[in-house]
Amino acid sequence: MHAAILRYFSVVARSGSIRKASEELHVATSALSRQIQKLEDELDTPLFERLPKGLRLTRAGEAVLEHADRTLQDFEVLRGELGALKGVKSGQVRIACLDSLLVNFLPNQIRAFNRAHPGVDYRVQSGAHSRITAMVADGDADFGITFNVSHPDDTQLIHDIAMPLKAMVAKDHPLARLPAVTLSECAQYNLLLQLDTEPIRSLIEVELSVLHRSGRNFVTSNHIMLLRQMIRFGLGVAFYTPIGLVEELDAGEIVGVPLKGTRLGSLRLGLLVPKRRQMTHAASAMVEQLGGALAELEAAVG
Repeated sequence: MHAAILRYFSVVARSGSIRKASEELHVATSALSRQIQKLEDELDTPLFERLPKGLRLTRAGEAVLEHADRTLQDFEVLRGELGALKGVKSGQVRIACLDSLLVNFLPNQIRAFNRAHPGVDYRVQSGAHSRITAMVADGDADFGITFNVSHPDDTQLIHDIAMPLKAMVAKDHPLARLPAVTLSECAQYNLLLQLDTEPIRSLIEVELSVLHRSGRNFVTSNHIMLLRQMIRFGLGVAFYTPIGLVEELDAGEIVGVPLKGTRLGSLRLGLLVPKRRQMTHAASAMVEQLGGALAELEAAVG
């Protein structure tokens, strides 16, 4: 019961809203509100400021949130240790990753891990690099899968592999015949750009901004599935790593042309893990499996 109340409090604190927290927790707003009030009554202090646009933690609430995070993490570690005593891995693995990893890579890895450890559950959230690093640093994710760009000092990137952005075009696109292309050459065609991929999107836009180009940002979207179809239809040039387009690349429907003369061609992808926070047995085992899978992926798409 104690863990449940702390979990409710943690979700409310991060969402800043009883309504948003109730949707995430699948708990009625009235019941959730009563639990928060009960916790405040037990501690004899307000934990939130009730504002017109939501809730904001008081100083006491910030202290309780730190306690809640430590307690919930310790509880998950304990669950894993108890499972290990029985010879099984159990509990929940919380993963934050790039959108492109949800197409093929991570579903296949979860399927393989589930075969070996059927007692483990998963909580997977995708987002931009900045969101992934924040989730790992704040303890909202056990680990992340992202690029080797800036990340908090209390996290580190391990098992990283070369995973450069390439110009992704249809098999009959004029650029598909070239061994490598510059951004200037890509910018002569319609561009297909993905939103919410900071800081990669900014790197692309900064480098494109200095070019005189006749093309245009034909389609921008926050979802790779739409842009993948636009590439296949030959409607423009997109910038992706091969990881989210493995099937189309293998089938020859899409061609990944290496980029030259740009920092975008030297990106690396890896597992972002906390330096000082202990991971559960299940999360550690998942990290080990994913490290091997990334090495295999590098060999396959290199």
